[in-house]
Amino acid sequence: MNWRDIKWELTFIAVVVFVLPPSLWVYRDVTTARQLEAKLAALRAQGMPVTMVEAAPQPVPDDQNAAVLYQQVFQVQFGPGSSYGSGRSIGGGLTGAEEEILDRYLAESDGQLTAQVRAILARPAVKRDLEILRRASRRPHSVFPVNWEEGTLAVFPHYSRLRSATRLITTQASLSADEGNLAEALAWCEVSLRMSEHAASEPNLIAQLVAIAMQAITFAPMKECLAEAPVPPATASRFEQYLREIDMNESFTGAMIGERAMGCDTFGMLYHQPREFADLTHMDPLLALYFSRLARPLLRMDQMIYLDNMGKQIQLTKSPARTAVPKLTALETDLDKLPLWQGVLTKMLSPIYSRTCQKRDQAVAEIDLCRTVLALKVHKYEHGRYPDSLQQLQQTLDWQLPQDPFSGQDFVYQPQGNGFKLYSIGQDLEDDSGIPEGKPPQNLPRGEADIVWECVK
Repeated sequence: MNWRDIKWELTFIAVVVFVLPPSLWVYRDVTTARQLEAKLAALRAQGMPVTMVEAAPQPVPDDQNAAVLYQQVFQVQFGPGSSYGSGRSIGGGLTGAEEEILDRYLAESDGQLTAQVRAILARPAVKRDLEILRRASRRPHSVFPVNWEEGTLAVFPHYSRLRSATRLITTQASLSADEGNLAEALAWCEVSLRMSEHAASEPNLIAQLVAIAMQAITFAPMKECLAEAPVPPATASRFEQYLREIDMNESFTGAMIGERAMGCDTFGMLYHQPREFADLTHMDPLLALYFSRLARPLLRMDQMIYLDNMGKQIQLTKSPARTAVPKLTALETDLDKLPLWQGVLTKMLSPIYSRTCQKRDQAVAEIDLCRTVLALKVHKYEHGRYPDSLQQLQQTLDWQLPQDPFSGQDFVYQPQGNGFKLYSIGQDLEDDSGIPEGKPPQNLPRGEADIVWECVK
């Protein structure tokens, strides 16, 4: 073999080893970039946000913005160095001891606590805050100055204040009910529920969970005040019509779309600020290599997997949890089957949303149970007794009774004595005979208990 033959062989080997792989990798880099951009452009063409800046609530005039009023009470900061805010206190100067009194009153009302609570709520600063919150709840929008451009680093210090404000308002509602003013009590409950709608209008799942928590705080004492009190038709009709307007499904879908946009922001941070991402997540060196410039085609393919997966999850979570959860679980299984080098960030960013989907349906069930309870109370007010069945109640209504989101059938209705029990079968999809959360002797946890409304009169 002469030198010319050896030279060509060496050249061929050099091309195969040193030129062809980088060329193929560059080609793959270019093609994946184009494919990813096409997917993002298609979402934008549908009016879908692909960054949190695009998903963020649009500015509104101050006189339509509840957040302007809320901030007079909350006084939280959204600038650099802000935190989520763990403190409970809002305006009004409540001390920790006074907050404990309000909590005890909501949990176990008695005469001594009632007098203390009345004195606290009569304080001028507290009355001022309550009135501001009432006015704020009536505004159509709530746009806080969240730094949405920070993507996954954005903080929401107003969420803890919204929960604290809900406890304060609910205490006022309970006091009004104890003093025999049911119409005023329901009016205050409406204030806190409207505030929960403001929370749910923000495009992330944290906001949905905060809104659901606010609703749970509101409904707990409402169950007690409706258990014995008669409800005049006009009062019940007004409140039922308001409850009918609350759409947890729409806000939840919007939050899922926002979560996808936040995930895209995370990918964007890796593309443009990999070092900052590494510092924030304390990633190990091997993972850092995957997210390096060298592995950019893998990262783009990862984001395309993420977009496909989130698209499927968004569609599934539009359905009730009873049908969505098995399919969501199957998506999780499909992700787990991917090779270790595929969908690395997708697996980190795409937790299956079955639990939050169930929480949403829990909130829907509470709202619809309350609507049905109000209809039952009106029936007794007008006919002197509760109906024998929900079918009998339906015949007296000009609107359709809602169904249990967990069973897809009517809520379970059981007349008993001078009252009734009405319940949803809850997240475990099993009828536990109307046993509520934490009630002895079963002491069922929230996820296994029925969702129960019970009236003795």
